[in-house]
Amino acid sequence: MEMGQLVEVTLEIDAELKEQAEKVLAENGLTLEEATILFFEETVRLEKLPFELDEALKQYIKEQPDTPASDRAGSVRL
Repeated sequence: MEMGQLVEVTLEIDAELKEQAEKVLAENGLTLEEATILFFEETVRLEKLPFELDEALKQYIKEQPDTPASDRAGSVRL
C-alpha cells in the first residue's frame, strides 16, 4: 500500500479504556497509533469492518451518549 499525505486524527475515548487497550496492544508489540492504522488498513482491504458486529457490540454502540465528542472524557491524539 502506497502512503500518501499524512493527516492527524484526533479521537476521544474513555481514559480507562485507553489504558486497558494500550496494555493489551503493548503485550502484542503495538502502540495505539499502530493498531489504529492497522484497523483502518484492514477495513479498507476487506471493504468492511474487520470483525462482526454481534448483538453485544450493537447494544454497546446504542448505549453510547449522543453528546458531542468534546464533552466526552479521555481525549487521545494520534
